Amino acid sequence: MVIHDADRVIARRMFQIAVGMVAAREEDPTAQGLAKSALDAPSAMTIRALVAAGRDKPWLPSVIDALAQVGIAAAEDVLGGHS
Repeated sequence: MVIHDADRVIARRMFQIAVGMVAAREEDPTAQGLAKSALDAPSAMTIRALVAAGRDKPWLPSVIDALAQVGIAAAEDVLGGHS
C-alpha cells in the first residue's frame, strides 16, 4: 500500500518543525549545523548524525517523536503490511 498524502504531509511537517527548532534555537553550533543538514538533505546519514548529537539534549524527544511519525507513515511500504 502507498503512503496516504495526508500521512506524508503530517509526518513531513512534524519533522520540519522539530528539526527546524533545533536549527533555529540550539546553542551548540555542531548540533545546529547537523539539524540544518537534516532539513536540507534528509537521509539516514544526516538524521543519524543529528540523533547522535542529541544525546542528553532536551530537544531529542521531539525529534524522535517526529521520526516515529515518519516511520509510522511509511510502515506499510517499508514493512510490507497490508490493510
